[in-house]
Amino acid sequence: MKGSRVIPLVLLLLVAGSAFAQQRSVDVSGFYVWADPTGDTQFNDFDLEVDSTSGFGGAINVFWSNRVSTEFAASVIKPEATLRSSNPLIPALTGGELEMIPITVILQFHFAPRARFDPYVGAGAAYVLFDDLDSTSDLGNIGISSVDIDDDVGLVLNAGMSIDLTRRLALYLDGKYVPITTAATAVFATGPGREIDIDINPLILSVGLSFQF
Repeated sequence: MKGSRVIPLVLLLLVAGSAFAQQRSVDVSGFYVWADPTGDTQFNDFDLEVDSTSGFGGAINVFWSNRVSTEFAASVIKPEATLRSSNPLIPALTGGELEMIPITVILQFHFAPRARFDPYVGAGAAYVLFDDLDSTSDLGNIGISSVDIDDDVGLVLNAGMSIDLTRRLALYLDGKYVPITTAATAVFATGPGREIDIDINPLILSVGLSFQF
């Protein structure tokens, strides 16, 4: 499973965060995620739709100055994929669960770092891990044994707010938009596979708690 790749990364970030905490301000956050993949792609005469879903994630934010920081974050979401025909007589086909793991590195600018309410904006890079779609009975009915989806790198745009609850604890409110186009290959039971580009473009909204060091 591709999700196992995240474990060494998280451990590395925790070690790095502990080292930085000796000399700089560091926020360590855990959060609940709601993700809305906004892409819509034509796939083998069907529209591929990826449903909104919830998940979880974590982040380490290292402050280089009062206003500038770098956030390292990862989240896990598992939306359902659906193939929908333009022909109303053909029912929607279940594509199965599509596990996504967005990993982001974002440079943030904080507008009020010393205030209780600290809004921020940022931009950076995202690396999104995808698990392949295994065949479901619906996919099997149209001759597809699996859909292999490539991992992808793209831009991430970010905005949010930190609200202090105590001296060390804050409410984490965050939004990220990751416009990405990746390659998906349909593996057919008979005949050659077919590769297409699919748009995912998830909007990722998070709420959680930050511990400030």
